[in-house]
Amino acid sequence: MYLGNDISRGRSTIYYFDASGGESAITTATRPAVSLSYDPGFVSVYLNGVKLHDTDFTATTGNSITGLSALAAGDVVIIEAAHVFSVANTVAATGGTFSGNVTHDGNVIMATNKKVQQKGAFMQSSTHQALTLGA
Repeated sequence: MYLGNDISRGRSTIYYFDASGGESAITTATRPAVSLSYDPGFVSVYLNGVKLHDTDFTATTGNSITGLSALAAGDVVIIEAAHVFSVANTVAATGGTFSGNVTHDGNVIMATNKKVQQKGAFMQSSTHQALTLGA
């Protein structure tokens, strides 16, 4: 199914290549006429509706599909490139744990009835030392 000039399907991009015969590499789609762009390892290739196995082509450059058996005139190659994203480094709104230092440029703002707790710092404040040692 050709999607017209809209090659993006939300979480993947679809490229169509109409072979004229003899091609074994693709760098530009024919419908629409745009250069290929994908993340290696996140691409599926179909020849006349049949999904090719990873060993039937090479997709390592991010802009070309090579190593195809010579295409026949009228063959249609569909290339589906999955969109890749990285999840932000976050802690859930309900809490979580950081395993390293946390640096920020703003203030730490919290409810007035809450406390900042420090673990493993027994007898580090001068008030606590004075009360405990009787000074």
